[in-house]
Amino acid sequence: MTFGTTQEIYLPVDYGEVVSTLVIEPFFEGPAGSGNGGWTARQFSEHLDGPHTFALRHHVPLGDELNVVRGDTVQLLNGDVPIMEATPWEPDAVTTEPVSLEDAAEARSRFVPFLDDNISMTCFSCGIHPTSMQVHGAHLGDGRYATDWTVPDWATSPLAASASLWAALDCTAAFYVCGSDGERMAFTVQYAVDQRQEVTAGERVAIVGWNGDYEPVWDGRKRGAASAAFDKDGGVIALARSFWVSAPG
Repeated sequence: MTFGTTQEIYLPVDYGEVVSTLVIEPFFEGPAGSGNGGWTARQFSEHLDGPHTFALRHHVPLGDELNVVRGDTVQLLNGDVPIMEATPWEPDAVTTEPVSLEDAAEARSRFVPFLDDNISMTCFSCGIHPTSMQVHGAHLGDGRYATDWTVPDWATSPLAASASLWAALDCTAAFYVCGSDGERMAFTVQYAVDQRQEVTAGERVAIVGWNGDYEPVWDGRKRGAASAAFDKDGGVIALARSFWVSAPG
């Protein structure tokens, strides 16, 4: 499949059989009033076999029971409304030079919230409130963005720790996308993660966001990005690629 094309993102909905359900609890908010895309994708992936890429089609309802529906593809539906679609993926995410925990922490110290960003302030991952995971990416000085991040103490299960990581990778890419090549508010419309190691509560990680194998500039309102998580020794924990659309106006 071709990752990150508008034709792929907006395919018609194909309904099928409900095979399971899931709920995104209100704590795991991303943009105001919607579930975090990275967290939701990881929860959805528990109902799938093998790696997938996730197309986000609608804001993710919080606290509602969502149906996992298997047809020509696997979809996450809220009633008849498609929320997310999963398509099998052969992992092809790219990597970058590891960033040390110290350099990632120094980058995070330069974090400045967007002055007009009232949309993501509530995000459980990157929000600027005391209970967020404090994923606050800022520039490294080489075109990339980075942050250090500690897996939260409440992420005691492998799934919760992994879903937290997926959220952190998504948000770090967001800071790169929204902060480089001019400030713009943008939203994830496609996301995929190749997680190679587990993470555990209390573990400290360095996360990097950059253009990956995409052009480092906007193409109209569209843009691609990559993100990577590294352990304290520089080993790859996970690689992700994402595709974004900026807000109109």
